[in-house]
Amino acid sequence: MEEFKCEVLIIGGGPAGLSAGIYCARANRDVIILEGKELSALARTKEIQNWPGEIDIKGKHLLAKFRAHVESYSENVRIIKGDVISLMLGMGVNMTSTRTANITSDVVIIATGRGQRKEIIKGEGALLGYGVSYCALCDGPLYRDKVVYMYGNDEEMLEDALELQQMGCKVHIITNVGIEELPDIVYEVKDAGINVIENMEVIEAVPRSDGIIQKIIARTAKSESEEPKEIKEFDLNCLFILSHISSNSIFKKAGVEIDEKGNIKVDEEQKTILEGVFAAGDCTGGHFQVVFATAEGSRAGINAAKYLRQLKKE
Repeated sequence: MEEFKCEVLIIGGGPAGLSAGIYCARANRDVIILEGKELSALARTKEIQNWPGEIDIKGKHLLAKFRAHVESYSENVRIIKGDVISLMLGMGVNMTSTRTANITSDVVIIATGRGQRKEIIKGEGALLGYGVSYCALCDGPLYRDKVVYMYGNDEEMLEDALELQQMGCKVHIITNVGIEELPDIVYEVKDAGINVIENMEVIEAVPRSDGIIQKIIARTAKSESEEPKEIKEFDLNCLFILSHISSNSIFKKAGVEIDEKGNIKVDEEQKTILEGVFAAGDCTGGHFQVVFATAEGSRAGINAAKYLRQLKKE
């Protein structure tokens, strides 16, 4: 086992973690960025059209720019590989372990993103970025004047459906519950002319020969009779899957407060309830946008540096 010591450990090498690293390095802090095996969501994003200064850029290219910026502070920042397997946080000195290393730090900034999503529909993983999306706000503008389906059963999904319609998408909703089980905003959705297909669960996303989504296959979610479940197919240009993903169980075990949606709770300074532990980016919920992740990461970096000054009475 390798032994590392630093002032600031940043868990995550996506836009939030790298932004935090830039600000901590500029504050002349000793920083380690722990980059997990799972690719950042930004690296898996086909194209970004709302990053200021870049009209259209591939997600992996934007992430490479962020990383190059961090690497320019080589005297202050080390980037190492590894997934966290155990944590001791908020006890003055923080201990973080991977399978090959133990890291001791004064501060921890959690910037792990939403984590790996468990596939709930056959074929969704292969079509991510090619007609399957988890973020209507991010990808909606790409499907103006095209047919999109929303799949989910909560208020966020219904609000996003209205947002997509405003963007110019031809919106349909497919949900595995009855209309009467949805939040009341569903009636506003129906009044807006959005088709709601109830009591159907999507079971497969099917690509065309070029790898772009062609259709989805759905079946009856509830059936009181013994009749075989009805199977239907729907042609579309994009399927937006709206569901909450809890990926922070390891942090919860370490004492970090997690909300009912699996997001890490933070205050306006990105502080968690644990002393010297901050969190930023998609792992805290909110708008899953690069600009928000970088802003939160920057705020966490600034406040982590401030915390260290107070801790060491500089």
